Amino acid sequence: MEGGVSSQDTGTQELFAFTTTSTTTIRSWRATVVNLNGTGCPSTPSPGSKSVQHTGSTEGSVDQPTSEFASPASLPSTIKDSETTNSLSNSPCRSIIRSTSTKSCSSTTPLSVDVPECVLVVPKSCFEDFRPPEDMPILSERKAIQALSLITAERGQSFSEIQLDEFAIYIDRDKFPEEMRSLHQLHTKIGHSNFYFDGIVSIGNTKFYVRRVQVVAVPIGNYNSISKHTVRDNIWLQSPLSHKESLFYKLGKPAKEYARFFYPFLWVADLAKHFVDFLCIMEENKRSVSIHHFRSTFAVWLKESHGRSPEFTEWLNQHPSDDYRTSIAANIGFLHKETLGVLDHHKAYSHSIWAEIWEFESFKRNPPKIEMANPPTIVTQYIYDCFKHLAFGDRLQVVPLSLKTKTLRNGLIRQRHLEFPSKLHQSTKPLSTAAKARIANIRPGDTISTLRDDAASGTLWERELSEGFADVDRWFALVQSVHVNKKGVRTFDVIWYYQPVDTLCGLMKYPWNNELFLSDHCSCAETSKIEESEVLGVHDVDFWGTSTTTAELFCRQTYLQESRRWVTLDESHLQCCHTSPLPLESPSLKVKSGNTYLLHLDLKSFLSEPCEFMSLVRDGGRRVYHFRRLLRRHQVDPDARDARSNELIYSEQTCKVSRDQILGPCSVRFFRDGDKIPTPYDHDGTGNLFYITHRQITADGVCVPLKKSPISLHQGFDPLQELQKLRGLDLFCGGGNFGRGLEDGGGIEMRWANDYDAKAIHTYMANVKKPENVHPFLGSIDDLQLSAIQGQFADNVPQIGEVDFVSGGSPCPGFSRLTNDKTTAAQRKNQSLVAAFASIVDLYRPKYGVLENVLGMIHKKESRDQDVFSQLICSLVGLGYQTQFFFLDASSCGSPQPRSRIFVVFAAPGLELPRKPVQTHSHPPKTRAIGIGWLPNGQHMATREMPAATPFNYISAEEATADLPPIHDAKPDICIPYPDHRSVSSLTKMMRARISVIPVRPWGMSFAQAWYGEDKAKGGSGTMTVAERELFSGTSDETDISKQPFSMQPQSTAYGRMFPNKLFNTITTRPTTNDAKNGRLLHWRENRLISVMEARRAQGFRDEDVLLGDPLVQYRIVGNSVARQVAVALGVKFREAWVASLKRNRELERASSRGAEDVYDFTEDRVDFETVAVNNRKGASARQFKGLTIRTQSSRDLTPSTSVDEVRASGRRASTHITQIQEAPARNKRSRSTGLVVEIPQFSKRRKLNTI
Repeated sequence: MEGGVSSQDTGTQELFAFTTTSTTTIRSWRATVVNLNGTGCPSTPSPGSKSVQHTGSTEGSVDQPTSEFASPASLPSTIKDSETTNSLSNSPCRSIIRSTSTKSCSSTTPLSVDVPECVLVVPKSCFEDFRPPEDMPILSERKAIQALSLITAERGQSFSEIQLDEFAIYIDRDKFPEEMRSLHQLHTKIGHSNFYFDGIVSIGNTKFYVRRVQVVAVPIGNYNSISKHTVRDNIWLQSPLSHKESLFYKLGKPAKEYARFFYPFLWVADLAKHFVDFLCIMEENKRSVSIHHFRSTFAVWLKESHGRSPEFTEWLNQHPSDDYRTSIAANIGFLHKETLGVLDHHKAYSHSIWAEIWEFESFKRNPPKIEMANPPTIVTQYIYDCFKHLAFGDRLQVVPLSLKTKTLRNGLIRQRHLEFPSKLHQSTKPLSTAAKARIANIRPGDTISTLRDDAASGTLWERELSEGFADVDRWFALVQSVHVNKKGVRTFDVIWYYQPVDTLCGLMKYPWNNELFLSDHCSCAETSKIEESEVLGVHDVDFWGTSTTTAELFCRQTYLQESRRWVTLDESHLQCCHTSPLPLESPSLKVKSGNTYLLHLDLKSFLSEPCEFMSLVRDGGRRVYHFRRLLRRHQVDPDARDARSNELIYSEQTCKVSRDQILGPCSVRFFRDGDKIPTPYDHDGTGNLFYITHRQITADGVCVPLKKSPISLHQGFDPLQELQKLRGLDLFCGGGNFGRGLEDGGGIEMRWANDYDAKAIHTYMANVKKPENVHPFLGSIDDLQLSAIQGQFADNVPQIGEVDFVSGGSPCPGFSRLTNDKTTAAQRKNQSLVAAFASIVDLYRPKYGVLENVLGMIHKKESRDQDVFSQLICSLVGLGYQTQFFFLDASSCGSPQPRSRIFVVFAAPGLELPRKPVQTHSHPPKTRAIGIGWLPNGQHMATREMPAATPFNYISAEEATADLPPIHDAKPDICIPYPDHRSVSSLTKMMRARISVIPVRPWGMSFAQAWYGEDKAKGGSGTMTVAERELFSGTSDETDISKQPFSMQPQSTAYGRMFPNKLFNTITTRPTTNDAKNGRLLHWRENRLISVMEARRAQGFRDEDVLLGDPLVQYRIVGNSVARQVAVALGVKFREAWVASLKRNRELERASSRGAEDVYDFTEDRVDFETVAVNNRKGASARQFKGLTIRTQSSRDLTPSTSVDEVRASGRRASTHITQIQEAPARNKRSRSTGLVVEIPQFSKRRKLNTI
């Protein structure tokens, strides 16, 4: 129907088919909001502000003659410049300050203060002494209609439409007395069914002022008519009385204070028209509309249908992109109401969008397979045996594998060279002793054991007993060389083996009692040697064996103790550099011409600079490194001040530096000027990635576009080239920020997703670019795993062998410091989900995986025997996985929040294990170098890195949100360019009063600082008055501070403002201002909590990412996420490792045979292969890589198929990096790990496996 009107509230559409003859020119949203609502507004009125109390009758109030509008008593009579001008912005709040000097004015001259509209929540018509414009009479609605009817009747006219101007629309509830509201909230939010309006009603020149007229409907015209481009002049209100009389109030000009609510609503009203029209057109063409149509299809259709209309163009220009998904999601309640007012129920619900983002039924919940109030956590037998002794062990339940599942898994285990399932070893393994004749015949290559050093030796290694194993009084070593001194005593240089208790496994249960890990720790440079008399036994070790070996012991992995990293055992690991016959290599060869590196040019600065290496030159008898400087474009190009921080300029400037100024490699890639920068290079430097589009002309410094990449530059990887990607299973996926970030790295493609939260899983799918390729499982991980164990595979239950990659961020409340009681049934369940993740790994045996959780997952020193983290490490390493964990701060990867987390990464044998992401952003001032966890040698499991320099400064809260417009109290609830820039919930009158008494300066004030003062010694010492203190809980009587609520005590952060120049506080799942631990949630300048959009920015969500649900649900999804920047940095490292694996194992041919989409040219990928040199401080130097020997089947069946000599013959030289640490005390046989040198070559060849 042309010119159709939504009529859900009033019945038939015909009532609202009116013709309009005029168009109101509406200012753009941004101009209106920014001009009307500048920054730095004064505090909102206190609860004591007095306003007119209307009666509940539709008759309204009687006329009250007034002399002048008076502001509430709580507002200041004067407003200082500092209050009307934002100190960090030049956008003034729109207010006019009029003052009169007593010397020049008579005593009768009134003093007037114009209150900025951005602080007005209550209409001015609700205040005492309000006088309508032109002194027009104030009538009740009924009397006004009667008067207008009489006048028109005298003229012989009839009417159905009454003009409404100078109106304000508000709600009146106990917690929100007479607060203005936007019309899009009527009947779309809980508690928003009764709105009222005050304003001027008129027909012609006859005008009356009415108050407290109830609003029951908002009819909107011009629906279902492509020829109509806007609804701006076709919006009406109806009250119960006007509906009865078939009358409509046509909206004209709003009251000044209501403008900030009304004009944004007009944009949303036009969006509703276009949305409904689009649905109608698609329904006529028998096509169902999905949320994915609003990524770009909707915008294309809009421009084709309305492109030449000035009204439409003005509307279109207010939205920043062609992707309308976030706008649709943010206003879905209003759009749903309007759709049902225009279309019948059947036509409306023929579109899938309602199931996707309104009802959240697009993906059906998988019915729980175990109907219990507290369902158990389903695990495999192996994982149960590993975790059953922990506090949540009683929550675990084993389900036997079906024959189909077992067959598939066993085949995959053979293919990926992992441990076959078998019973865990339950007792200490008896170890042999050697006869004197055997000891006398010890040769290099033998494995020997000695008594461990006792306390008297001064060793730093504590004697600790792990779960289930008591024999730790032997140390094992691999003999490297034999020496005979002048007295004929034989001594041995060795590489030490580490037992599980010596590693991250700690005191927890390791599954195999016969496994040793070769280390990178040798004794060659130590003065205290192992003597022949100290040897207890000579042992048979099955290298590359499994737990079922017939040998006494087996060893399949090397433990790099400085980096706490297990890697697949390589034959090169069997000799340290002191005994290797291979020729040494100069360390200088590792820096290659054309490669790009980060240099610490200014030693007084904490910033490093990306440069291109040119050559190694002589300067005064010493070797120096000659580099080309790659300048930051935003610093040198005056036409590109807003360029990304990781965009560089290819310059002719050069520099010469010493070796210690080269901090490490970085990636730089060329893109054509004007092209869209692809992910992950568009993440502002996260992942240590840079790009160039311009070069600088030396003569005048002008920057001009590059036509092609400089010939000398060795570029970083090309994300647009095809790559055989790892197929991912995203567990505990939430809204998908972690999974999408890993995908952004370029090497992973999520194919399956699992979460228990319907709104989270629908959010995940709303952001998927190819929804047909991703299969969500809505339900618990237990039900997903049970289906797979029973062989009930489906599209959303992947078959064993299909999954290459598993990721997950298991629920953190069971380990979080914010959880007060971690022993409840709910928290034990949360803790047990770490075992569920490990069980998925055991079941699917992926090539790669990563688990994220909070630092609290690693226990303190006194509770290491209950360490869930160490038990997870035991289970993964016990399966044969190469494993490492990272301690990462989100801010170090470019996030504007600290968010310290641990990430456990693992890789199947023979694949390259990802390295730790490079720290690209500096720490904020006063960041402490903390350590987490403990090892038997007294070291921490990990410490926070404190680099000398980084390429970027940390991102502050204000920098991350600089482009977001001010929303002040957030009451309008609409931000057109940033739809999620809105409050989680509307602030009550009491909450607004509390926030208003927290000062905005100095930055970061909180209740505790405002009440107790800087030293926080005594209440009332700060800026807060006793009267203001009464707004909060507790009492102002400070005789006993301990009796105050915890949130009101001096150490509390409740009601705290964030620092604009610092990081956001860590985003959690719910903003609670009275939280003593995490209550710093107030905006640093505006009187409100941080918005959903600001929380998104803190967590690294891209602006185009869609969040479904109401704002509280959206905030929870954001808080449950992994910071995007960290996920991207990890994704880049997983891609590097995967590409290295493909190159090393010569898998390109096999990848090509799988299809054209899998073909990839690796020529531009620089790959850092890893080898290990076992060194000590003295005599340490680099050496050539010696190759990898690996069994193609279980070691029970085959012997090594490639000799070390064959690999040596085909290998090429590897440049290495040497890290020297302080030498250990000489009296210990085995020093602490800080006495080591680790060499990591950058290039090498390794023999390929039969399959990966």
